[in-house]
Amino acid sequence: MLKNVVANLEWVVEYWPDLVDARIPGTRRPWRQIELTPEARAELDEQARIERFERSMLSLGASPAPLDVNVLQAVLDMLVQADDLAAAIAGHYGRGWLPSPGPGELDARPYLLYAARHLPEQLVEQVAPVAAAMVDRVASLLCMVYDGQHLDVECPWCHNTDVWRVRELPGGMVAVVCEGVCEPPLDQVGTWWGGQPVWPIQDWPRLARLIHAAEEREKLAS
Repeated sequence: MLKNVVANLEWVVEYWPDLVDARIPGTRRPWRQIELTPEARAELDEQARIERFERSMLSLGASPAPLDVNVLQAVLDMLVQADDLAAAIAGHYGRGWLPSPGPGELDARPYLLYAARHLPEQLVEQVAPVAAAMVDRVASLLCMVYDGQHLDVECPWCHNTDVWRVRELPGGMVAVVCEGVCEPPLDQVGTWWGGQPVWPIQDWPRLARLIHAAEEREKLAS
């Protein structure tokens, strides 16, 4: 269970910038995470720091555009949850922790990363439902979850198109399922369901990288 909880926390970290951006109506919702170079990531982080300095994002009147209140409320709720998780884990070890986010500070990633990297077995059952709920909420707000939706990509293993479908599986697991005759290597599959390979939502960034690698190999071969 520890591995799954950590994966959920890291998944929320991956998509946190997209969620914060989505507070502005009309922001494009991603279905896959774009891989950034360290230089590009540093540039985006710097832009975010400048934005936080110039404008308090908690002040609705200070924003140059109307905000999506549902997204903003989710960001604030999960920021508090992330801070609480990190504080609880730090307290478990008897350590001090970073100050809570101040006005205008909407970056939950430091708290989520701390929780993911230091989560003890004793707190896994307590953290698991919080992390899973965060994944569901982020995926829903970014319009990433449509049960039954086909993905217009070629499966890198069975080489068929229109065989990947988003499914909500028993237990509330949201996943991509390949419905073709497909047997990927075991180390590249999240899990299996009904004999079909399955990639839970927290595996989607890794799955996107596998697709990209397969596409690059095909270009080189052609």
